[in-house]
Amino acid sequence: MYIWTNTNHKKKKTNMSSLFEKAKKSPDRLKMLIYGDTGTGKTVTSLHFPKPVVVDCEKGTEHYGPHFDFSRIETSDPDVVTKAIDELLKDPNGYKTFILDPITVLYDVIMDRQLLRKRLKTGNSSYEIQPLDYKFIKSDVKRLMSKMLSLDMNVIVTAHAKVLYSPDEFMKIIGTAPECPKYLPHMFDVVLELTKEGDKFKATVDKDRTNKLPPINSTFDFSYESFTKFLGIGGLEREPVEFSQNEHLEQRSGRTFEVELKGKLLKTAGITAENIIKLTKLVDKFGEKIVKDKLRDDYMVDSLLDLRNDEAGLLITDLSTTKQTEKP
Repeated sequence: MYIWTNTNHKKKKTNMSSLFEKAKKSPDRLKMLIYGDTGTGKTVTSLHFPKPVVVDCEKGTEHYGPHFDFSRIETSDPDVVTKAIDELLKDPNGYKTFILDPITVLYDVIMDRQLLRKRLKTGNSSYEIQPLDYKFIKSDVKRLMSKMLSLDMNVIVTAHAKVLYSPDEFMKIIGTAPECPKYLPHMFDVVLELTKEGDKFKATVDKDRTNKLPPINSTFDFSYESFTKFLGIGGLEREPVEFSQNEHLEQRSGRTFEVELKGKLLKTAGITAENIIKLTKLVDKFGEKIVKDKLRDDYMVDSLLDLRNDEAGLLITDLSTTKQTEKP
């Protein structure tokens, strides 16, 4: 049996008849997307932030080891990136800044992976990405970003810059934008375009949800010192809180229900303990790969715990009427 519960357990003494709760006042973490051409300070300035850990997708930090104190993993494999974030969600290990450099490369890999998946599934080696495929690509990106933005750290994601052309006049340049999915900037509090003037890095404000940076379209020196001036040191340099990370991830993933299973409380998106047990038996029957493929292709989630209960019922019916084959 499952029950609805507020994920903030400290609010139990408040008026439970209301869905609203008092807004929290806590030092802000910086969640920022920055984009610009090569040499505009995206990587080197990010490394000035406190205790950074870097997912390096194109060897951008290769020569900075002697000059900065940071840890890194060199990969553009989305599965490895997810595992790295899961490791930090479980134990932040004292890191205070997470850097993904750049999202442009990782997104290309996610696109290529979906293309390969469809070519294998359809048996058509000439298959090209179709409009419907972007729904699955978007889901993959959003799941990854939800985990990343749940980290109780400063999160800095870099992107290449792309040129924008006028839809009305041939080859007329009207501006620049981050080379990433168009919905991605909406997920960040701060979006900056970087340029270089002489020997100084400059940032132009595209978006500022903190309301502490200079006004939109204005420019400031892109340096860590500038951020401490505008945002204060408290949020940028405080120690990460593991409980806060897990709470944010549960909220972002929609896991706001509690179920009791074998004496343990689990957070789910609505699936009941009864249906978890049924689906676990079907996983044993058909194999993990078949069930995981159905979770992704039909419901765009990675875990049984991310299913609503009506979705769980549909999946049980689907699998129960599927002819059993040898487990892969």
